[in-house]
Amino acid sequence: MRIDCKVIEDVLPLYLDRVCSEQTREMVEEHLETCENCKKAVDSLKSLQIPQIELENQNADYAVKKGLKKIRVRWLASVFAVILVIPIILLTWNQCHGRGICFTNIREFTLAKAFVNCLEKGDYEKAYSYININDIKQEWEKEWFDVAKLKNIKTDGLNKFCEYGERLEEYGGIQNCKYVGIVFSGQSSAGKSVQKVAFKIEFAKKDILFDVMVSDDGVESFSGGGSFVNDPLAQFSIWSEYLWQYYEGCYFDSEIKDYVYIN
Repeated sequence: MRIDCKVIEDVLPLYLDRVCSEQTREMVEEHLETCENCKKAVDSLKSLQIPQIELENQNADYAVKKGLKKIRVRWLASVFAVILVIPIILLTWNQCHGRGICFTNIREFTLAKAFVNCLEKGDYEKAYSYININDIKQEWEKEWFDVAKLKNIKTDGLNKFCEYGERLEEYGGIQNCKYVGIVFSGQSSAGKSVQKVAFKIEFAKKDILFDVMVSDDGVESFSGGGSFVNDPLAQFSIWSEYLWQYYEGCYFDSEIKDYVYIN
């Protein structure tokens, strides 16, 4: 029986994809033996087909890439988890043993470290922003000066702080700051919780232990030893004393060891 070419053309895609029935396949092959037009149609369709092996390779490559991506994501997640766990373990250990950086003093340590980093960079204006100037103002209002006299204390304090900071720069400034440890945890005379954080610094080609007393409100005080008479670092550490003398209108005479009033 002669099969119409249009029927063959309709089933050729199924024949080439090998999804037709055995009877249909035999019918198409029998027709192709005698029909040149349908043979050409088969050749044309074959040229348009993407080889199956290429698709399989692409699928395999995609599967491999997807698998590697999952491995990479899980590996990064594991590393990140370890990075988080290690500090938590150390903080917990220190908290239990009451020493070093722990959960209850990490803010104070962070403030002290930021303050010292600013000094090392010579950024005294930024370092001053960590000073707890509000408590100084409140204390002086109770003991020494009226509110009106201290209305510009933040600006005046900044000027005095930077003035003595600039003297440090004349000697090369503070360099090579390294954290040593938290050497004191307790309360100040005002009953405030404070931490004394120790650093080793280099100033004027000497290694010096530099202590920063800090509370949750900021830096309360700091010191680096030396003589207040001729040591710029010691003078810098009592910058608030010089600010007090400015408001009081006096200066301290080291020879007579007493204050001398200007007016």
